Amino acid sequence: MGLDINAYRKLEIVDNPKLDEDGDLENWETEWRPGDGMEWSEKHFPGRGEGIYPRKVYTWREKFRFRAGSYSGYNWWRSMLEEFKGDVAFQELIDFADNEGVIGFVVSRKLANDFAMHEVEAKEYSQKLGENAEFWLESYNNWKTAFEMAADYGAVEFR
Repeated sequence: MGLDINAYRKLEIVDNPKLDEDGDLENWETEWRPGDGMEWSEKHFPGRGEGIYPRKVYTWREKFRFRAGSYSGYNWWRSMLEEFKGDVAFQELIDFADNEGVIGFVVSRKLANDFAMHEVEAKEYSQKLGENAEFWLESYNNWKTAFEMAADYGAVEFR
């Protein structure tokens, strides 16, 4: 098991989504509902989902998916991110769930800026991580892409 990430660009509310008899989306390949995961993360990390409504159904213009790693791998990566620049940037990601939740476009814009602003330094920092340098930098770049997309009226979903 591990942490999977979906990033969406240009979310639009679907007015009349088709639901099956259990209330699940029929068009799950082209529609998304933040649901319980977002409600949980908003309870524990208020404001991270700003701009997104947990019970609405959305379609998107573009989607990016990546595996952030095993839970322990992701938490190691996140601790290195905190060591790297946690005192000045990335706090909305560092202090967030490692298993579920949603970060909306308002917070994504701030995080996209953090990732872009520190990209050159991140490459240099990764070299201090020895055999883990490639994993750390690849993860950094995936998160950067995810938040850039979500900053454009989208969201980042943790699953």
